Amino acid sequence: MTQRETDLIEIKRLLTEKDSDGVYEYALSFIYTYEKDEEILLLLCQLFESEWHEAHEDMASAFQYISNPITAETLFKVAFSDYEYISWNEYFPLQRKCTWALADIGTKEAKKYLEQIEQQANEVIAAYATKRLVQWDFEFRRKVPVLGESSYKGFAIALENYPDRLKELPKNGQNIIGYVMKNLDILDNPPYDGIVKEFVVLYLLNTKTIATSIIENQDLGKADYSGLKANSIHLSFLSIMHHYQLSEKENQESALAVWTRKEAFEEILEKVKPKWNSDYDYFGKEIERQTIQLDLTEEDFEKLVKEKIEFVLDASDFIKEQKQYLDQNQIEKLMIPKERIIDFEKPGIIDEKWA
Repeated sequence: MTQRETDLIEIKRLLTEKDSDGVYEYALSFIYTYEKDEEILLLLCQLFESEWHEAHEDMASAFQYISNPITAETLFKVAFSDYEYISWNEYFPLQRKCTWALADIGTKEAKKYLEQIEQQANEVIAAYATKRLVQWDFEFRRKVPVLGESSYKGFAIALENYPDRLKELPKNGQNIIGYVMKNLDILDNPPYDGIVKEFVVLYLLNTKTIATSIIENQDLGKADYSGLKANSIHLSFLSIMHHYQLSEKENQESALAVWTRKEAFEEILEKVKPKWNSDYDYFGKEIERQTIQLDLTEEDFEKLVKEKIEFVLDASDFIKEQKQYLDQNQIEKLMIPKERIIDFEKPGIIDEKWA
């Protein structure tokens, strides 16, 4: 008899005999050992939903760790549970862990379950689901590959496969396309008075020396962006990638990603008429779709630097890595920031300003 067969028998025994001590002793190790075994995981989900033991929070954390989509339904069900031994806790820690686990699973089905929890659960549990949904794209670091893993405010850029990106964006027209990151200033405990923040990523070229200094210091919360200089600012990663690869100019050794508040970006758009330029594909070829380039005055750029920059990331090494894949014809490895058409709070801002 194999170890799996032995463990399978043991799991069935735990269920049949309602062995609460056995759940504490074995369930977690079974989850980690058989994280991809559908038959065993479904039995462990039955254990998770059972009310005769007190290992639910630990099992929820283990399910979060393995993030197997097969556990999404059971996490959804337990999010509405009312187990007597923890019914006294008005903060519902088990249900909170269920929302965390669903967020980390990160599938469309898991997101739908969170939306149902938000709509149907009590106020406290619904708030946990709301946070996970608001931060769905911000929490991508635990779901998908990313560019930039900083300890400072968690800034990073979600990446997607290049062929997938081609399916998501229009092939022509004038579109404000860029990367938007959501952040939420909120605690998981009452009073739930968080404020959603949205950031837009802009790209520019700058010196390697200044880029290195900024990136080293901002992790300490003491960033000085005053050294930044730019002739133009791009919203499209492929556009800055193209210009970076072409550039041999002094003081343009680094391609920087710059985070600014979305409302600050809208203020810039209301003041400055952008240039519409052809966007590029990953191979540096112009395409029919157009994207914007911002040419700021020295005064406006200085204001951006002093008041509106939240974080800076050097994307140069990532661009070089992707260039290497292109040179080696390893197209399947190409990745791109998850850019989409940007929606604005002020309807018609594009038509009104640039008509």
